Amino acid sequence: MNRHASRRHPGLLASAPLLAVLTVPAPLSAQQTVSGGPGNDYQADVAIPWDAPDSRIVVFERLDGALSGDLYVTRSSDGGATWTTPALAIGTAANERHPALVQTGAQAWALFHLAGTGASSSFRIHRATSTDGTVFTAQGAVDLGWPTGGEVNPHVIRHPDGTLVMTYQRLSGAAHLAQSTDGGATWDTLRTQVSPGNAALPRIAFRPDDGTWLLVYQTGSNPVSGWIRTSSDPLDWSAPARPLLPAGNNHDGFPMVLSDGSFALLWAQVVGNAFQVFSIRSRDGIAWEPAIQVSDRPGLFNVQPHALRGPDPGTAEIYWGAAQSPPSGNFDIVREAAVLLAPAIFADGFD
Repeated sequence: MNRHASRRHPGLLASAPLLAVLTVPAPLSAQQTVSGGPGNDYQADVAIPWDAPDSRIVVFERLDGALSGDLYVTRSSDGGATWTTPALAIGTAANERHPALVQTGAQAWALFHLAGTGASSSFRIHRATSTDGTVFTAQGAVDLGWPTGGEVNPHVIRHPDGTLVMTYQRLSGAAHLAQSTDGGATWDTLRTQVSPGNAALPRIAFRPDDGTWLLVYQTGSNPVSGWIRTSSDPLDWSAPARPLLPAGNNHDGFPMVLSDGSFALLWAQVVGNAFQVFSIRSRDGIAWEPAIQVSDRPGLFNVQPHALRGPDPGTAEIYWGAAQSPPSGNFDIVREAAVLLAPAIFADGFD
């Protein structure tokens, strides 16, 4: 659920259902507050430094009453048990939201985010750099090949060969992909389109074992529909999109690869009068297991899940924005340290 997302439905291609409409509860660990307080903390991205497996870095947006954001960072050195007081990472008079944090070298980090003021045409995706992942220097907007502004909601992953891959959307337009071979300083300007029409919040994952890319994005307004695509080539998205199921008002998809090599997808779906976080898991990105309900906070919104793979098969360490007053007031960033994303009948892995 992101207020910078395009909501128009482009009439995407659909295929057979991905899974049986069966929802089972996930066994949860204790929920922990990563960043709290009286304001709205929202849209977190999380990373583990290469040389510090017990550390966690979370960058998130903190919104004011007008829903304009600044970016804050908090860090844990004990596996997420305790967190530093959030510090300002990027904060100007502009609206700065939707952080995407990626490590690019032994002492090199890049933080991408949208920034702009006033008209939507002013929005661009910006880059900031850091040597430690906590103190950032703004580097300005990145050139993605568009003559006018309107690029928002970046999601960035690092390919094993060091290439950065970014998915993003054009406001009121399609979702796109770009690649960088220099740590995010410059990007290709191919404007590779990854959705057939208007689409929001495109996010991507890559499985090195077989070279499969998994993409998710959303379309529509109310309800919002999620869509899943797979490819063996980040420049070729000709295969038809498949609907995210179970059907419903589905927002904020986040794809990932788990430690057992399976794909997982997290998202927020309306249950009753509030969003709850759900997950599904797949071996091939096409056939999916039954859905798991990750959050169980009736009457309170739970949105924008992001996650790290857990050490055990089928598990993830999940972060999301959790409302503290019904239905959608005062969001905090919360965390579940170890969530099993497989129903009990699949918990031992795939046949």
